[in-house]
Amino acid sequence: MKRYLPGRVELMIFATLAIVCAIIAFMANARDEMMSMLAFPIFVFAAVMGLWKSGRLRPDPTDDSAA
Repeated sequence: MKRYLPGRVELMIFATLAIVCAIIAFMANARDEMMSMLAFPIFVFAAVMGLWKSGRLRPDPTDDSAA
């Protein structure tokens, strides 16, 4: 179960992305629109990180067609 938790590097990347997106949204005039637009990269990063941790994005070592 512990292998599904993000590591330090992944948490730092996620936190940096979230802070940068929040700063950009705060500086914009239309904050509601910016918050919804900038939520997309945060969601995509979290989804990719989850897929990588679960092993779905990793290549299958028994698959010979990738070689």
